[in-house]
Amino acid sequence: MNASKTNRKPSMGDVAEAVGVSKTTISRYLHGEYAYMSSETKAKIEQVINELGYRPNRMAQGLKATVSHLVGVSIADVGNPFSSLLIKGIQEECRERDVQLLVSDSNNSPEFERANIESLLDAQVDGLIVNTVGNNDAWLSEFHGRKNRKPVVMLDRIMTPLTYDSVASDNAGAVQSMLDHLVSRGFTYIVFVTRPGKGISTRTTRRIAFEKYLHAHAVEGDVLVYDSGARDLGTGIGRLLADHDGEKICLFANNEESMRDILEATSDRTRGGIGICAFADEQWAKYSGFGITCLDQNPVLMGRTAARKLFSRVYDGAKGPCSVDELPTRLCVFASTLI
Repeated sequence: MNASKTNRKPSMGDVAEAVGVSKTTISRYLHGEYAYMSSETKAKIEQVINELGYRPNRMAQGLKATVSHLVGVSIADVGNPFSSLLIKGIQEECRERDVQLLVSDSNNSPEFERANIESLLDAQVDGLIVNTVGNNDAWLSEFHGRKNRKPVVMLDRIMTPLTYDSVASDNAGAVQSMLDHLVSRGFTYIVFVTRPGKGISTRTTRRIAFEKYLHAHAVEGDVLVYDSGARDLGTGIGRLLADHDGEKICLFANNEESMRDILEATSDRTRGGIGICAFADEQWAKYSGFGITCLDQNPVLMGRTAARKLFSRVYDGAKGPCSVDELPTRLCVFASTLI
């Protein structure tokens, strides 16, 4: 089946003619409006589109239609492996719904994040998924109050009080499961290692859960906050190890970034005498040295869940107050805590 003899790109009119329906029907199909369309017509349209190789111009559609079938994502740090897996999950869901994805990197800057969101709105996106850098709640609250704003889903890092639909890990439950494991392995001094947590919900929630657990279970430990890289962290770790010589110590990293800093800040000899664990992807942690016990958050599923929540608002007519989906993590035990 050929669009024309001149090898021009097939048009919506070509598709409509081949199927035997109006261009309005083809437009409804492209925008996911199947309510008044038979399954046979829908299947025939899909077949002809594939045979002709028709590719709709999404930007042009956005100018003409009430929906563009474009969604925007603002990511705190696209260079972070965890972030790339969030995007992978979002993209998988977008493919299933024939939605195009626009991604912007905030480079851990609140200013860049604000600019990203404004630019994505200028691109006529139907809604936004925001993996916030943190310390941007005031602006995001103001944005929520704008007239005719687009639906937003917060991903991984969320706002309190709850302002938008959100998807996060069950961070408190995850911390408890890891600490239960460490106590069962006989660790007597546990150190939670993190960069500063002000304005970043994940770091704050995990630290609070850690401190509550220590208090409730009479377990000894401390929180080690560092901000100038592995060298600064190495000094803090060295001091803690010296102060608690003779105890069975475990370093619990808040995320993969802190995990890498711990590995850089400690020698092979030091790591051989202590436990190490982290919030981290299993596939990365299991091949790090001797294998590092981790809490796998399944970021691909988190991304897919956030996309589904957004689509339910934008395309499926979901109403009601915003809600948060807290997804369980999975404890993966490797050699690093089996000492």
